[in-house]
Amino acid sequence: MRKGIQNSISRLLAIITMVVLIAGCTKEFEADLPDTDPGTPGNTKKLSKISYDDGSYMSIQYNAEGKPVKITDLQKNSGGDDTNIYTLNYNGDKLVEMTVTDGTKYKYTYTGANVTKVEIVSPNNVVIAYYAYTYQDGRLVRTEGFGMITGTISTAPNVRFDLAYYSNGNIKSMTTWYQDYSSGVLEKSDVYEIETYDNKRNTSLLFENNPYIPLLLMVPNNPLTEKHYDKTGQAYATVTHTYTYDDQGNPLTRKTVTKETGMQDEVTTTTFQY
Repeated sequence: MRKGIQNSISRLLAIITMVVLIAGCTKEFEADLPDTDPGTPGNTKKLSKISYDDGSYMSIQYNAEGKPVKITDLQKNSGGDDTNIYTLNYNGDKLVEMTVTDGTKYKYTYTGANVTKVEIVSPNNVVIAYYAYTYQDGRLVRTEGFGMITGTISTAPNVRFDLAYYSNGNIKSMTTWYQDYSSGVLEKSDVYEIETYDNKRNTSLLFENNPYIPLLLMVPNNPLTEKHYDKTGQAYATVTHTYTYDDQGNPLTRKTVTKETGMQDEVTTTTFQY
């Protein structure tokens, strides 16, 4: 549900999407952050659209309480536009279900304020996969994905994402694990490190994830530099993000440059509207 994964920020932030695929934790990450510019007092701007340089975009609509209720995701492809509309339903303050245009549903389970499980239900009402979330000290530290391989959902995770944090709640690294289907064992794949951040408010990561999880990943700031490593620890890519901001410190544009060994540099631009 996010185009960002197709961009370089997607590599980490989007995987963190998938992984966090989604989205939502509690407000611990908005706690005391002395190195974060709070911006203009009373800054209540909400992100309404994310646009990518290939013409793809994501638009967000909110209810009167400020909760997202409709997310439209349009992705440009060689075969034509691919559009999905996500409708979000709440029970009080908690998101309980998200329905996609084709009838697929995401059903949310909570332990306290934290989303601990998201089931993916097919249009014919069959659970085809689910994600399980583990927290430590109020922060999401592990996401495990369980998929349907041979007609039944696996009892062991097919993928795993482990997160580490800086003291202020920004993500320091994410390690990805994928199942070897011949042995059934999870094998380490890549390590993504975010080395530096700006001191401005991150407004987009919540939506550049799949599935969407309310507040599951409230990273306070915007990443500036990343390094990516393979399973042996060999660095194979660097990513640099450069932003412009409005007068309240909200990102307006993000230019991303990815330099990967043996590949031509990739440059993408993302635009944010409020």
